[in-house]
Amino acid sequence: MTRRIRSLAALLAAALLLGCEGAPSGPPTADLSEEMNLAQVGEMLREYQLNKGKPPKTLKELRTSPGSALGGVELVASGDVVVLYGVPLPDTKEELGGSPNEEILAYGKEVPTKGGAVLLLNRTVKRMTADEFKAAPQAKPGS
Repeated sequence: MTRRIRSLAALLAAALLLGCEGAPSGPPTADLSEEMNLAQVGEMLREYQLNKGKPPKTLKELRTSPGSALGGVELVASGDVVVLYGVPLPDTKEELGGSPNEEILAYGKEVPTKGGAVLLLNRTVKRMTADEFKAAPQAKPGS
């Protein structure tokens, strides 16, 4: 429970920090919202792996994790975010970008055709054009 509260606090702090750096007040832009959604999914995948000792292989497995309460599971279940299942995270520390792994782990459903935000294996979020997405390596399921 404490880990979940820390994770939610970290997401909230990141959102507030972005707001303090000159972003307009009010509702987040579509781009920022998309990036925050992917960060939420990344945290959910991290929580799952921490709790279960392995990555989820299906949406059904993902729903069983205490981390699914973070809200990311709804994004995946709705099809708004596509997750490459069975991919182990190389680093489950709270800090993002702790590994050099930049393969794609998850992405918004429109990224392959329109571009947008992608979640990388090191749990950082990056914006890509559709062409960059097609050329980028995708994370492979582990054993």
